[in-house]
Amino acid sequence: MKRTLKLIALLLIIQIAGSAQNNKKVVVMITRANWCPTCRANDNKIKTELVPAYNTSKEVTIVINDITNGRTKLTSKLLLQAEGVLEIAKAEKITGTIAIINPANGQIIGREYVVNNVEVIKHSIREALLKIE
Repeated sequence: MKRTLKLIALLLIIQIAGSAQNNKKVVVMITRANWCPTCRANDNKIKTELVPAYNTSKEVTIVINDITNGRTKLTSKLLLQAEGVLEIAKAEKITGTIAIINPANGQIIGREYVVNNVEVIKHSIREALLKIE
């Protein structure tokens, strides 16, 4: 029963994210893992500065590609699929990276690293938005 409820919750998240995808211009995919020291060192900055900056954005979606283990990969897979960037995520094997993706054509239009200053990352996101307008 518990497993079924979790699956239903994930499917609802996918449906909500999928409907939001239609309006988004870029998807910012952060590839991370708990065993990555760089990811752990920068998690707080990403969670408290970068993600909140785009929570209400109509142009940017941030999605975490967590490759820590099978469970996190499955959860990430569902969210990445909902945003239309699953195939790109499958090719991303390096943790601590940020890919800025145009979901309309599946192209990576910018790259950053989680170690970079949040303002540098935001600048890259703004530049990516200009490329697709």
